[in-house]
This record gives sequence, C-alpha cells and structure tokens, in this order.
Amino acid sequence: MPARDRSRVRMTARGVVLVLLGVALAVAAYGERQAVLLVPAALCLGIVLLGAWWVLGTASRVRVTGPGVLEEGQDATLRIAADRGQAGARWTTWAPGPERYLHLEGMLDDDGTAEVPLGDQPRGRWRLAPVDITSLDPFRVMRATRIVDPRASLVVGPALLAVPSTALRSNREAGQQSQTRSADEVDAMVREWRPGDPQRRVHWRQSAKRGQLMVRQEANPATDDLLVLVDTAGAAGRGRDAEDRLARAACSIVRALAGRDRVVGVAETGGPSVAAADWRDRAAALAAFATLAAVPASEPTQRGGGAAHVVALEEAAPERWTLAPGSTLWLVADIDAPHTRLAPGSRVTVQRWIDGVGPARELR
Repeated sequence: MPARDRSRVRMTARGVVLVLLGVALAVAAYGERQAVLLVPAALCLGIVLLGAWWVLGTASRVRVTGPGVLEEGQDATLRIAADRGQAGARWTTWAPGPERYLHLEGMLDDDGTAEVPLGDQPRGRWRLAPVDITSLDPFRVMRATRIVDPRASLVVGPALLAVPSTALRSNREAGQQSQTRSADEVDAMVREWRPGDPQRRVHWRQSAKRGQLMVRQEANPATDDLLVLVDTAGAAGRGRDAEDRLARAACSIVRALAGRDRVVGVAETGGPSVAAADWRDRAAALAAFATLAAVPASEPTQRGGGAAHVVALEEAAPERWTLAPGSTLWLVADIDAPHTRLAPGSRVTVQRWIDGVGPARELR
C-alpha cells in the first residue's frame, strides 16, 4: 500500500534565534517591568508564526504527475506543480527502473513547477519514488518538506515496429478448406434440414449419403488467424534481451491485426504474463506487453485448434510443433545472430519473415 503524503515543518537557525530572542525580551520585560520590551518580543515571535503559517499553506499545494505509458526509447518526464510562492524550492527524488540508486534533485522555476527527466527506461513497470519538496518562507525562519507519493508506476512497453498490412494476409482460406474436408469425413459440420433453412445451405453430398436433406451448420465468424501465440516458454532462460525481442514482435503483430477492428486473442506457451487488453488501444497494448516474461509452463503446452500467428525466437524455433493449416510462423532473429533457416515442411502452411535489415532478418 503506498505511503500517504505528509509534511514536516521545522525552524531554521534564524527561526531558532528569533524565538530565543523573543522569549528573552518577554522575560526581561516582565522582570524589569519594561512594557516597551514586549514590542520587539512580539515582533520576533510574530515573524516565526507568520513563517509557519506561510509554509504550511503553500506546502500543501503540490501535485506530482507521472509520465504514464511509454514505448522503449522514449524519455520519461515527471511533472511537479506547486504554488507560485514556492518558486526556488528544492525537489529531490529517486530515478525509477533498475537503477533506483540514482538520486535526482533540482529547483522549482518561477511558476513553482519543474519537469524532472527520468531518462530512457527499459521495458517493464517501475514504481515512481516519492518526491520531496523543501521550501522556505520569505523570512527564512521556517522550513517545510512536503513528501508527495505519485501513487503510480512508469510503464514502458515494447517498441512498436511497422508491420505492413500485406504481411498479415494469412492462408486461412486454405486452412478452412482443410478443416472442412476433415469435418466432412466425420460428418461434424452438418445437421438435418429444418423448415426455414435456405436452399443455399443444403449439403448435397451429405444429403445423398444419408438419404435426407442435410444442411451446413451455422459457423461462428472465423477468427483463427487472429490468434497470436507467443512462444514465451521457448525464450525461458535466454535472458532479458530475448524477452524484449519477443515482446516487440508480438505486440507489433497484435497491434497491426487489431487495427482492422477485429477481435484478437493472445496466448502464451509459458506461464501467463500478458494481461488481456483492448489491443486497439495503443496504451493498453503497451502496458499489457510491458510485463511479458519468459516463464516455463507448469505443464507441457498442447498446441491445438485452428490457425494462428505463432511468434517465436529463431534460436528456439518450435521444430516439434504441429501447427494447424493456415498458420503463420513469425521467427524473431537477433540482429547480430547468424541466420538459421527453418524448413516449413508440412507442419506450417505459411512462413513469413519480418524484414528489418535484409531477407534473413526478422523483428529485432
């Protein structure tokens, strides 16, 4: 649970001197019966009280806004907005990401605001550290430190790469025909004719076989080629760079498919790490793939069902998988790795490469 915002107010050395002087003058006025000494005593103590009132009022008006969701390579900025009277106040915080030991500090500008550069952070979710704002009153007798917790995280998603629409054309039609032929063999795609069924749905071959009118079953809209299967299990133990390459490829393909206003499903061969999201929403997609991790599955994954877009590392290509007809295998190569060609054979109907730097390279 995030810590609550809080303030600390204490006197400066000047404030301590004024309080001691005011008390001494008040004691002297009482002991010497000199009422005139009460005037400077009240003035000293009044300045301290005014300073306390000022810092308590201004220190409570501080807002910290996080950078939200970014792509890899984008610089993150934390925004601080305080009262104009806090111009020149000092702010301090800690950088997010894996290098949280980096201490950041600066001064608020004349408008009482500041933009804190957090730098280029790697993919992931990084908790934003509290921001300390230290300000002095105009008399420099009181110091207030306001600790503001942004209660937010810096979310860095994978860099999105351009995937041409022509590369997304699948061989789904061939896969559907193959599935239909298999269904004919087991008589699983037809039912008896009912009043009201249109003639165009009559399955003449099955009708002749069974001696009664048979019609094709109503099928749900085909979305087989809109399943994206990410081989996270194959990337397990290969390091953070391999996970990042896989995340960039998968997120880019999902976004390109979702841009057609279709329903896109995402599955993983390893342990679940990508949350469900509306893939048409760029920020939601980046946030979901920011957490992609190569976690081995607790049980061996049995790949079945219809055609899919399968995304796998080239160095861990799924040689033993049997993919449904119409599937597209996207291999993700390291930019500096030697190319290993995977023969599609009969297991993969379509194999495509996302060309980044040449005919033998895929998404980086």
